[in-house]
Amino acid sequence: MDPATLERLIVKEIRKAREISRRDLADRLVIAKSTAGRRIDSMIERGIVRETGIEDRKEVGRPRRFLDLVPSYGSYAGFDFDARHLYAVLIDYAQGELSREKIRLSSAPNRDELLGHLRNLIAGFRENASGMPLHAVGIGVPGHVRRESRTSVYYPFISDWHQVDLATELDLEPSLLHIENNTRAILLGEYWNGPLAGSENLACINVRTGIAAAVIANGALISGEHEMAGEIRGWPVSEHDWLEKVATVRAVIDGEAPGSDRWFEFVTACLESDPASLATLEEAATHHGAAAARIVQLLDPKAVFFAGPFTELESLYLDRVRNAVAASLDGHYFTSPPILAASLGEYAGAHGAAALAAAETPLPDTEQTV
Repeated sequence: MDPATLERLIVKEIRKAREISRRDLADRLVIAKSTAGRRIDSMIERGIVRETGIEDRKEVGRPRRFLDLVPSYGSYAGFDFDARHLYAVLIDYAQGELSREKIRLSSAPNRDELLGHLRNLIAGFRENASGMPLHAVGIGVPGHVRRESRTSVYYPFISDWHQVDLATELDLEPSLLHIENNTRAILLGEYWNGPLAGSENLACINVRTGIAAAVIANGALISGEHEMAGEIRGWPVSEHDWLEKVATVRAVIDGEAPGSDRWFEFVTACLESDPASLATLEEAATHHGAAAARIVQLLDPKAVFFAGPFTELESLYLDRVRNAVAASLDGHYFTSPPILAASLGEYAGAHGAAALAAAETPLPDTEQTV
């Protein structure tokens, strides 16, 4: 294994672990302890890794020190958007959050508007107050993506959003830009930074203007043969209807422009126990729970995360989803796994995109910046 590849693997393991020693790293990467030690010494000398703390136990021999990443080594920007909002975060090398921004898009967003916001935010992050170099950018993109060409194929809820070459549009070197479907980015955020970080089997359902799912199975993010894994919008819910048509934010607001205030009115009405609004919520949550139950039966995840505006209603929504999952699984040999709101909230996708950029970009040279 060449040194650059080994260093990337070391960084990934440190990011996933709460505590990890040199010995742990050697065991997980199945390499000699001396090989791990030499590479870590080099990374410490270059300011990438540091050793902190001593394990609190009484053993014969040298106590273990734990490895951590040096936050000031650099930063990564992450973005996530749909037809309503653009979310942005800047994280340091140890994935600590440096700053965040949320931009509400216009009631009828178009390609130029979204790209303009992205350009401005990237420029601002380059000049971040901490003075760290910006090493790479990650973007969680709704709909179908082609990761290798950094292309967003199509998203119907932003005007003229078709075959968007993001590297060209944002004037970024392709090697320093990484894109992923935004639901998969949300799940990556949980995998790297959430309460179940490092879990081998996780699922996520993201309900916004549209609906999509993402899965990590046996430690691998599943994208599929055509990078369309998780496009569950067309799952039938009746003879004539499908999931996206009846159980999304767009469905609840009766097809009004994504940026309208109708959604906020619906949330307020639910919190005020309006019967009609609660009936609408019950119907949507039942469909979401049935979708989660299908995923549970197929993949047996440790937990299913839900993301998107419905989670603003917290237990009012999630308890209904949990009941629907349990009802769908009843008598079919499965116990419902934990049904959780994305722990990073509305910034989960942006955090996941930033983590993707950090994981996929080679360790930077001093001159390698966005």
